[in-house]
Amino acid sequence: MRGARPVWLNRILGIAGLAATAAWPAGAHAQAVRELRMCATQTESLAEERIAACTKALQSGRLRGEPLGVAYGLRGLAYLDRGDLPHAIGDLNNAIQLAPNFAPAYQNRGNAWYARGNYGQALADYDTTIKLDPASPSPYVNRATVRRDLGYTEGALEDYDKAINLGANRATPYSGRGELYLRQRDYARAISDLDRAVKLDPDASNYMLRAKAREGTGDLDQALADYREAARLDPKSVPALNAQAGIWRKKGDVDKAIAAYDRAVAADESSASTYRLRAEAFAAKGDRKSAVADVGRALKLSWSVNLMKVRATLRLEDGDLDGAVNDADAMLKADQANASALAIRGIARARKKDYARAIPDLDQAIKGDGSNALAFAERAQIYMAKNDSEQALPDLSRAIELGVSTPALYRARAAIYKDKGDTADALADYDQAIKRDPAPAAPYFERAKLRQAKAETDLALADLDAGLSREPRNFTGLLARAQIKQDKGDTSGSLADYDSALAQQPKNVSLLQARAAVRMEAKSYAKAADDFDRVVALEPKNAQAYYQRGLAREQNNQRDKAIADYKTALARDGSLSDARSALARLIEASKPKPRMAAQTKSKVESAAKPPREVAARKDKDKDQDAAAPAPAAAENTTAEKPGKDIEETKTVTRNEPDAIEKPTRQGERKAVEPRGKDRAAEQARLQREFEAAERHERLEKRRLAERRAERRRTYEPEPAVRYYRAGAPEPRRRGARFTDIWSD
Repeated sequence: MRGARPVWLNRILGIAGLAATAAWPAGAHAQAVRELRMCATQTESLAEERIAACTKALQSGRLRGEPLGVAYGLRGLAYLDRGDLPHAIGDLNNAIQLAPNFAPAYQNRGNAWYARGNYGQALADYDTTIKLDPASPSPYVNRATVRRDLGYTEGALEDYDKAINLGANRATPYSGRGELYLRQRDYARAISDLDRAVKLDPDASNYMLRAKAREGTGDLDQALADYREAARLDPKSVPALNAQAGIWRKKGDVDKAIAAYDRAVAADESSASTYRLRAEAFAAKGDRKSAVADVGRALKLSWSVNLMKVRATLRLEDGDLDGAVNDADAMLKADQANASALAIRGIARARKKDYARAIPDLDQAIKGDGSNALAFAERAQIYMAKNDSEQALPDLSRAIELGVSTPALYRARAAIYKDKGDTADALADYDQAIKRDPAPAAPYFERAKLRQAKAETDLALADLDAGLSREPRNFTGLLARAQIKQDKGDTSGSLADYDSALAQQPKNVSLLQARAAVRMEAKSYAKAADDFDRVVALEPKNAQAYYQRGLAREQNNQRDKAIADYKTALARDGSLSDARSALARLIEASKPKPRMAAQTKSKVESAAKPPREVAARKDKDKDQDAAAPAPAAAENTTAEKPGKDIEETKTVTRNEPDAIEKPTRQGERKAVEPRGKDRAAEQARLQREFEAAERHERLEKRRLAERRAERRRTYEPEPAVRYYRAGAPEPRRRGARFTDIWSD
């Protein structure tokens, strides 16, 4: 922000030079001209020479009025270039007093005020400069700079536009306007202006600005190229090197970022900000030890509460709870109400289980900063540890609302929603937890439980598959999936999961019973019996196990072993009514049953036919009996056979053609074939007996059909049989499932 030297200033200097040298002795004239030219130059690196030359001119006593004011103005500019603001303002005040229309004096004094932070006086001087020299672009640029820093963006843009319209073929207005566009995130127009600035003045600062604009558009490669060019033009530029490191961090290459920070440290070992940035890179790499060391170096160079906060946070993450508390205490010494320090100390104390002191710290932190998400999150964890979900829930929600949307917070809140019966919100939170971090298996298992409770078995099964793909040996997940597959009829899949679970816990009685139940459904009765063998071996007094093994053996046609198991079950638990019923059923089924209906029907038919036909039929039956082979020995199967106490019915041949055989009992005398009316009465009586026998046979068939139907619905051969399912305290019919294994 230097004042330009207009044409009229050169004329004044020429007149002043002539006036000053006219009376000088010969030989001194050339020296005076050289001094005046040095005084009038604006080369910043020659500030000391300019000050000396202007001082000689001012002390010569040959300058008066406006030329004297111009000389003060030139020396004031030289002081400004040297950074000597008090002397600069003093000389410029003299210049304005002696030459009130000398515009550069106002502009340069405005620059001095700006350097001192007095923006109001700077703006006033720039306004005066513009009034005195409205065609000069320079004061517009200077005023735009002050307006920009004051946040008056619209006014600053107007001044930059005016300077450019006045034909300023300099980089400054373009870089200034480009920087404003950059602040507004109007990256396209920013890059356009900065391209022009780089073309007019390819210095490091313009490359830096364009790099930032390109970085804003996401063009990291082009941004990195500009930062590298800026560092090439200014090898000691720490901002350019740190900016390169920042690009590498965005690209995910932490090692290259650290290498760039190393170069920045080598360029300036006293830059606290570089150590802080490198500490963050080390932390991102997981090297917290190096990160803490860098923060320590930064604190030695420039102690600040913010740096202490960074180190305290790193120590907290690294598990150095005592170190975090010490840093927080140091912060609180500098600022007793520092909410961040209170939050860090409260979090550290909470993780040390010192809840009594943690809660007050976190309360104060939240009171001082209602947007401290970490404080809300940690206080929620304390409430959950104390089983106070009513207070934990609002803290979790507030932490998530403030942006601490970690999977752990969503899972914690989901657990509270689940306990409150709010399944929809619980599922939504598990969705968010999995979305943010799909790697852990636990959220899938937790969501599967909720989906299974809602009877969304397909979704639950998908979650269990996802969870077990991440954690194949998860015991709870295997049991849950086994049950769902069993319900869906996937017997082989269910058995595979039970096998995997039993490989982990081979002596788990409930698991063995559950697998046996699946094998019963698959009609793999022998393998089911094997599982019950293992149960009995593990629990010899388990009456239900004997009863269940008896059912499996009965279905496998091992009735003798089944009877033995039922008896053992009753011996261990006499109140086991199902075992008693099963035993009675098998004993009853083992008894032979008479075939009275067929015998009676034959007699009725014989009584209804004439005597000759009866005799002929008897002769024919006799011949067939003689030709028939002897019956084979009965096998030990489920087929019924007559008992020893039941006589088989045989056809008796009588000499009398009209004789009819009647059933006889021990001690009864065989009756003689009745004739006439007696014969008709006898036929009626036999018909009644036949009908009664048929009714009895139909009843027996109906009962048998009912038993078979019941056997199709259950595992038991008889309708009264029930069996105990694994995990159930009482016997259940078909449809009962093993649910007690999969518990929270």
